[in-house]
Amino acid sequence: MRDDGNTRSALVNATAWVAATTALSLGLVLTAAAVIWQQQQAGVEVHQLQDRQVERLQGDVVKRLTMPVYGLKGARGTLAALDGKLSREAFDAYVDSRDLAGEFPGVRGFGFIERVARHDLEGFVAAHQREGSTGFRVHGSGTNETLYVLTQIAPFSRNFPAWGMDLGADPVRRQAIERAIDTGEATLSAPLRLVQDPLKGPGFLLLVPVYRRGLDPGTPDQRRLALQGVLCAPLVANELLRGVAEPAAALLDLKLSARAGDDDFKPLLAVRRGQALTPDEASAYALADDPTAETLYFTVAGREFRLDTVLTRGASMTLLGLSGLGLEVGGAVLSLLLAVTVYLLATGRARAEQMARDMTADLARLARVASHTTNGVLITDPERRIVWVNDGFTRLSGYTAPEALGRQPSELLHSELTDADTVHGMREAMSVGMGCKAELMHRARDGRDYWVDIEIQPLLDDGGALTGFMLVQSDITARKALQAQADEAHQSLQDLYDNAPCAYYALDGNGRFLQINALGLSWLGCTAAQLIGRASPADFFDDPGRALFNDAFSRFMREGRISGLEFNIIGRHGETRRVSLSATAVYDANGAFLRSRSVMFDISETHRIRQQLHQLTLDQEAMLESDLIGMAKMRGRHTIWRNHALERIFGYADGELRGVPIRQLYIDDTSYETLGALAYPQLKSGGRFRTQLQMRRKDGSLIWVDLSGVDLPGSGGESLWMMVDISQSKAHEARMERAALHDALTGLPNRLLLADRLRQAIAAAERTGHVFALAYLDLDGFKQINDRHGHDAGDEVLKVVAARLHAGLRTSDTVARLGGDEFVVLLTPQQAPSDAEPVLSRLLDALCQPVTLASGEPVAVGSSVGLAHFPADGRTPEVLMRRADEAMFANKRANRPSTSARRS
Repeated sequence: MRDDGNTRSALVNATAWVAATTALSLGLVLTAAAVIWQQQQAGVEVHQLQDRQVERLQGDVVKRLTMPVYGLKGARGTLAALDGKLSREAFDAYVDSRDLAGEFPGVRGFGFIERVARHDLEGFVAAHQREGSTGFRVHGSGTNETLYVLTQIAPFSRNFPAWGMDLGADPVRRQAIERAIDTGEATLSAPLRLVQDPLKGPGFLLLVPVYRRGLDPGTPDQRRLALQGVLCAPLVANELLRGVAEPAAALLDLKLSARAGDDDFKPLLAVRRGQALTPDEASAYALADDPTAETLYFTVAGREFRLDTVLTRGASMTLLGLSGLGLEVGGAVLSLLLAVTVYLLATGRARAEQMARDMTADLARLARVASHTTNGVLITDPERRIVWVNDGFTRLSGYTAPEALGRQPSELLHSELTDADTVHGMREAMSVGMGCKAELMHRARDGRDYWVDIEIQPLLDDGGALTGFMLVQSDITARKALQAQADEAHQSLQDLYDNAPCAYYALDGNGRFLQINALGLSWLGCTAAQLIGRASPADFFDDPGRALFNDAFSRFMREGRISGLEFNIIGRHGETRRVSLSATAVYDANGAFLRSRSVMFDISETHRIRQQLHQLTLDQEAMLESDLIGMAKMRGRHTIWRNHALERIFGYADGELRGVPIRQLYIDDTSYETLGALAYPQLKSGGRFRTQLQMRRKDGSLIWVDLSGVDLPGSGGESLWMMVDISQSKAHEARMERAALHDALTGLPNRLLLADRLRQAIAAAERTGHVFALAYLDLDGFKQINDRHGHDAGDEVLKVVAARLHAGLRTSDTVARLGGDEFVVLLTPQQAPSDAEPVLSRLLDALCQPVTLASGEPVAVGSSVGLAHFPADGRTPEVLMRRADEAMFANKRANRPSTSARRS
């Protein structure tokens, strides 16, 4: 009997070991299959997530590159509205009307390019200078016969180096300009270096062609002929793409490149582990070898871009590397437990049967408890169809047992607000017979949405086979509402803290950071981990700022408050800003220092404006104290301020003109009152007044003054006047005018002045109906005097003749020397042609009188005269001069001094 017992025991043990080994093997195989399936699913989900991030990145880059096109097209519309006449003032006004930094980040300005042939370049430059751009020059010109010159650029101060530049000299720029002209479309150049970018990073030139009458002719040849110019916008890539990679930095490493002119791709932006790479690092950064690498090509404004992305190491480990680890471990453990269970079942069936009976009793007791609990309890079959619900479920959902039986919970309780990912995870767990726990939104029978904390446990039969699931639901709607309110309040406070328009931070007793908001981190170019407990604000100040901080912090520890300190703060990224710092101390109940409450405001712009105002004040003081321009501020035509140059110009001692009426500088009351009547209405209307007039110095001498004035807004009637002594230039003008209109030898009017007076005489005669005479005189015997006595003697004779002719005329008459020994006499006005005879006879008699030379020798000349009358002999200066000249030659040939005109 003992042997038989041992044998049965051995057989039972052997059978138990075989069954346990089989169960363990089967469990491990199923676990391996589940791991493989889960990793495949994780790979698909990661790929989809990566595609969504890449799509967002592409959309953001395309948006940033194309937004400036709308600004350029707006400029094209402005140009069309002006009929193609784009003055610098109109162009500047359009650019000033746009918020470049807000509307078009990365855009340095807008410009206008004009095409000009090399042989027309000199006239092209001269035309722009005449239109007001006196400093306009063309530079950077290449060897091409056609130049593309940047003639307009705004804002001018930021883009001055590019003004006048021949953009066609650079092959990259030229290729983009000509492609824009031929296609008629907005065109983006290959990556290039912009003269406006002091960092010399990569940039682009965005181009929009403009054709005459604002219309696109249609074909490339017609577009070239109809071209008016090309609107352009220089884009700085670093500024344009700033922050574009931040939303994806936790998931992706990336590299954005643009196709260059040599068909290679030039990197614009590269990010690795959340940090932007330098240009050299970006060029050497290769992503194609990574198993998660993806490459996307897309085109913007005719320029092809390439976006390479890979999962970061952390994302790969989180999303792929660990995706099956839990399942592997759990499957192995469950397989081992299953093997142990099979072994125990095989070796202790009686004990198992007893345990089953105990469990049945426990389940009965559990069912009685579940029926009366306030939680909702459901039991389903393996296909997740409901087979039993308790009263708590009906209270929560509103569904009775008959309504619920045979249906899946998702059919009854699904809401649009139910999180699909959570439901998917629960189904995945249940599909492999596992339990899970989650929070989920359900919809009750009456349409009410409510939150439940749901726990799912698998139900197994005696053989370990899955018989269904038990779901226990707890209503957490009230808790979720409170949590949402708390999260919203916390998020609002955190957002206010992080994104306030200032940097908030706290320091410990050693001056090291305990806390800092997001804006402060961005200013310093660091992460919180790099700062908290490790660094001090002094680490980011310049040397003077560091000394000031150390002194102020010790004072702050003593007094508990400090404000208004200014520092230059330099971030790790190299950006410098001016900040104002204030802080108060926080103490514990015993008065011990805990931390600071510190705030920093960015006052860079205020500091810059302050410096500019200071420099402007110095510049204005230098200008106001100019020794060349006299300046005076007036109220009620009394000086309330003057500079030293004003007193020097008018010959007064220092301080003599302070507070005096300005009347004493005028020649008389008439000129004083006339200027006041002309100037002050114009000043009050917002205009400027300028004139030139004579004024009186202290010693009574007169000077010419260039006087200009302007009203000072908001000053209560004050005006500013500037005066420049132009006496020397006025005297020079008078000398130049006399030299231009008078004969240098005799001082008589020359041919130009005679022509002007002859035109005036014709106009007056046509108005009044009077006549006048024009006499042409040529001296007889003058050549012999020159030949015998020399040219000096001839000049003496000409001067005497001129004086005698001038003395014999009325004040209304004119005598002019045309050159050599030819004179013209204009007799005006007259009542009849015969009135000229006595005057000419008197002149001829005077000319015949001997002339005594400086040598004492007497000489004599005669004169041949030709006479023409207006209007009988002509109505134009040319005809009258010709008729008088013909009459003079006729008389000279007849050898008689005649005063009669040859009638036509």
